[in-house]
Amino acid sequence: MAEDKGLKESLGRYAIESGLNPRMTVEDIIGEPLDVHKLYSSKAERREKILHLMELVGLNAEHATRYAHEFSGGQRQRIGIARALAVNPKFIVCDEPVSALDVSIQAQVVNMFEDLQHKLGVAYLFIAHDLLVVNHISDRIAVMYLGRMVELAEADELMNHPIHPYTESLLSAVPMPDPKTARERKRIVLEGDVPSPLKMPSGCPFRTRCRYATEQCAAERPPFTDRGDGHMVACWNR
Repeated sequence: MAEDKGLKESLGRYAIESGLNPRMTVEDIIGEPLDVHKLYSSKAERREKILHLMELVGLNAEHATRYAHEFSGGQRQRIGIARALAVNPKFIVCDEPVSALDVSIQAQVVNMFEDLQHKLGVAYLFIAHDLLVVNHISDRIAVMYLGRMVELAEADELMNHPIHPYTESLLSAVPMPDPKTARERKRIVLEGDVPSPLKMPSGCPFRTRCRYATEQCAAERPPFTDRGDGHMVACWNR
């Protein structure tokens, strides 16, 4: 588990760093979308827009002439977010945006995402493995297994009343700050290995690791059905 986490963090750091051209200043990195889409009429307007974007994500104007390698991981993430905001998007896909960051920096970046949402009215598709972070930032949460959605609900509803066996297992593994609650909670450990996406099981993709699996699960994929108030689940037996 520690090795997997370390690998994930290393890949996350690589993704952040490789997405920022080391030969370009912060000003040019953030200004690149403005250049591509011709969203300014003069160099003065271009710089004004870049400095405004930097201010939005908590970067100082003097950072504009520096290079990406001179910044911390959290600051590099802010540079990437400022670049994404340059074209005034209404929807942003955030793929593991905080996985490579320390916990304290994660909180700062997540809070910044929320502030930007209130200021700009932007919507996010926030993809992450850390369910505590997901719950903090999300209005609705979708749980996927082998590329298929198995449960979808309002954030609080899903965290407090999970239905799908895979969701139950994921939530049972979330660290709890209260030792008493942690001791009382039963960990649901999945058996078996994750099947290859190249050779998917018949029927329900989760059935090979599910304690509720029946013959029906092998014969037919369960439909995505509403269990009430928009709580959608794909399971025959729950």
